[in-house]
Amino acid sequence: MSAPLPRVIFVNRVYQPSQAATAQLLTDLAESLAARNWPVLVIAAGEPSGSLNGVTILRTGPGEQPTGLFSRLVNNWRFIRAARRQLAGLLQPGDIVVLLSDPPLMAVSLARTVLTRGARLLHWIQDIYPEIVTAHAGAWTALPLTPLRLKRDAAWRAAEMCVTLGEQMARTLTCNGIAASQVALVPNWAPRELQAIAPAAAVAAQRGQWGLGDKFIVAYSGNLGRVHEFDTVLGAAEILQSHPDIVFLVIGTGPRLAGIRAGARKKKLTNLRFLPAEPRANLAVALTAADVQLVTLQPAFAGLVYPSKLAGALAAGRPVLFVGPPDGEIARFLRQEACGAAVAPAEAARLAETLLRWQADPGLRLQLQHGARVAYEKHFTLQGAVHQWEAILARTGPTA
Repeated sequence: MSAPLPRVIFVNRVYQPSQAATAQLLTDLAESLAARNWPVLVIAAGEPSGSLNGVTILRTGPGEQPTGLFSRLVNNWRFIRAARRQLAGLLQPGDIVVLLSDPPLMAVSLARTVLTRGARLLHWIQDIYPEIVTAHAGAWTALPLTPLRLKRDAAWRAAEMCVTLGEQMARTLTCNGIAASQVALVPNWAPRELQAIAPAAAVAAQRGQWGLGDKFIVAYSGNLGRVHEFDTVLGAAEILQSHPDIVFLVIGTGPRLAGIRAGARKKKLTNLRFLPAEPRANLAVALTAADVQLVTLQPAFAGLVYPSKLAGALAAGRPVLFVGPPDGEIARFLRQEACGAAVAPAEAARLAETLLRWQADPGLRLQLQHGARVAYEKHFTLQGAVHQWEAILARTGPTA
């Protein structure tokens, strides 16, 4: 008789019904593992606790994330303190605890609690802090944050495995002293709703609802975060104002939205429109309704984050135009998989030229669309990620 599977306990500030990216990813993975008979628990903010789709959800209390920096820090500290109490009363030897990175640097506070109770520790690293703070605020923050970074590194080294998203992120871990044998790479997947291509009739209806039925639509869909580059997109939109058949859509919200709106007003861009974030149920249709999907990343953040919106764009079968490091991981991927192109920040003219070329060549677009869907099926399916995660958990568990 085979040994029972160990309990898997995920800790993350957000979980469904939150629409935050890590909440959706964690929900997908937790429910998929539960469907494969893994005992799965999730510790997350909010209320009430309960069980859903085979997953036991242990809530720590009100989970809204305030907007002010100080109030966010206090809210994060309260969640970490409550999660520590939950773990202390819950853990048994042999449990596998997976700590995510929301709140940032949660691993520093919770790793010891996990290890002193005989549980096994994994980190699922979506963002790399405090380096993101330094990349955003400036090099002057590096020295004051060094003690925190060293504690973070120690928590990573104490884990059986650190799971991260891309090759550059993995290199960041190994450059901080984490053994290559402790690092696993599992890309974030496209939402489950994108497993099948959206029906053509629904896509046509969506374009009609936008009033853009006959336009060439270039869309940025998702979070407008501080790590994303957008000046180049605004520059390309300004260049293409004389082409009324090309329209840029910004679909979503985030910290940079107000600044992007202000930039569009300053440039008097009539070919750029803003729309609210799409509900997950309509995501497949909304992504497929664009002709091109934009993915952007400021070079300073390469190796610290991975733009997960890439997976959704490819699943929708849409070519990707990447604005970011032209010799980086994503640019190489788009070239190798023949599913898009990359331009460096500040290359607005090249971005505009590429869009004009794609618009004028339907045959090329069809090739890129095919390459996009093939790339998704090779690299970004939920089924593939669950298979990788099961292998990691089996290797981590007491029967390994």
